[in-house]
Amino acid sequence: MEKLVIYCKSYINDIQRLHKLKDSIIRFNTDNIPFIVSVPREDIKTFKNEFKTGVTIIEDESIHTKNESGWLNQQIVKSNFWKLGLCENYVCIDSDSEFIKEFTIKDFMYDENTPYTVMHEQHELFCWLASRPNLLPFNPKNSFKQDRKIVMDIFNRDGRYYDFGPTPVIWSSRVWRDLHEKYLEPNELEFIDLLDHSPSELTWYGESLLAFDSIPIYPTEPLFKVYHYKQQFDEDNKNGITDKILSENYLGKVIQSNWS
Repeated sequence: MEKLVIYCKSYINDIQRLHKLKDSIIRFNTDNIPFIVSVPREDIKTFKNEFKTGVTIIEDESIHTKNESGWLNQQIVKSNFWKLGLCENYVCIDSDSEFIKEFTIKDFMYDENTPYTVMHEQHELFCWLASRPNLLPFNPKNSFKQDRKIVMDIFNRDGRYYDFGPTPVIWSSRVWRDLHEKYLEPNELEFIDLLDHSPSELTWYGESLLAFDSIPIYPTEPLFKVYHYKQQFDEDNKNGITDKILSENYLGKVIQSNWS
């Protein structure tokens, strides 16, 4: 079993984005951390023909066999990857991500057994949004707190409201296993029931970690610069924010393909 792998859930429409991600991993992956991608069974032949080296392609159905559609199925598959027993920890990354600097296992792991936890209060984004009050038709900070409180209440937790994303994030199999054994099984629930209650696998992971103390918590800010809104991306382009500048604080970036 590997201590750490990089894992991406993909599908046929993401092939070009995945090529860019894979190329960046090959270029910057100093410690040769294994890269695993899962895709729907109907796409497996295409992906294996497209990606001959640098990545291991597996079927989504080896992780989860039910037939939920779209975003819901994606969350379930990503959150159940640990059940394959391939690794103790995994960097869960999306196809629209790209590394921009060299990285090692130490960027993701505090020590041999303990991953860092992406855990913060989203101050940077909220500050940016506060200076653009007409960008959204709702109060993003209030919406953020309301969404988090749904899961916090399940575990009877008060206190600060944390964001446990965005991706890429580092997940420990021990956290997911504790959620499964200490909450889902005793309450005769499946993970889809949790997503019906609150549709954020990131929040369920983080709040489970706080509830069950599965691993020591060593928090880290987001690993990648994530452009949540096109205006953010356009402003950085206008201001000459290059990959070299971003790499002072981030391992990579996430940009929607239709913006670039």
